[in-house]
Parts: sequence; C-alpha cells; structure tokens
Amino acid sequence: MLTLEQARERIELIAGKDGRYDPAAFFFVNDSVAAALKWLKSGEMRANDSAPSRGGGEDFHISCRELLEAMRRLARERWGCLARQVLENWGVASTGDVGEIVFMMVDDEKLEWRRRKSDTKEEFRDVYDFKAVFDVWGGD
Repeated sequence: MLTLEQARERIELIAGKDGRYDPAAFFFVNDSVAAALKWLKSGEMRANDSAPSRGGGEDFHISCRELLEAMRRLARERWGCLARQVLENWGVASTGDVGEIVFMMVDDEKLEWRRRKSDTKEEFRDVYDFKAVFDVWGGD
C-alpha cells in the first residue's frame, strides 16, 4: 500500500504523462470517491439502483453515477457558484473527462484502484451537463 506522499507523487506523474488535466483534478476525483463511499455508507446519498452488487469492506464498489453525484455535491460544497470554473480550469469540462481520470487511476497498478469488468469509460459520457448542474444555484 502506498503512503499518502507516494500516492500524491504517483498521481502527479500520471497527470504529467497525460497532460490534459491538472493534478488537482485527480485529487478531487479521489476526494469524490471518498465522499461517495462515506455518503452511501451513512445513508446521506441514496445508492444508484443500477449499481453492481456491493461487496463489503475493501470491495465496496461505487457506480459511475454515484461518483458523479458525489463529485457534483462536493464541488458545489467547496466552490459554490464557481464550481464549473474551477473544474474547467483543471481541464475537466464534462462527465466524460471524469471517466478519463478515473480510468487513468484504475489503469495504474501502483494506485491499487480496482474496477469491475462491467465498468467502462463510456458510462461516464454525457451523464449530466456541467453548465446545467453547476450554473443553476439552489438547494440540492
């Protein structure tokens, strides 16, 4: 298992090799995964009915839509009406970009992210429009 410093260095290496996204975007996706797990386990976020069966403990799986919902909520929590601008500044302009980041992290064996055979990048395409979810302000 990587230390926090080793994981940070690894993510910066992955981001640098790809060049499309700021390393901060990778860290934010990682934070969104942690938030989704926390909110799903606590009941603060409802599970997506189409999510694959969940394993226990280390094998707890979140779906694409659950991750994207957590990302939306976390971005609005952190940056409010500037959420879309922050994400776009990092190169993340669509849910498809989030999928690209997720799969770069999954494909790096040292990060030890796992996926199920049924998980695909295509699941992330056009799930929601950033302008529609971040530029309209109001209650969640």
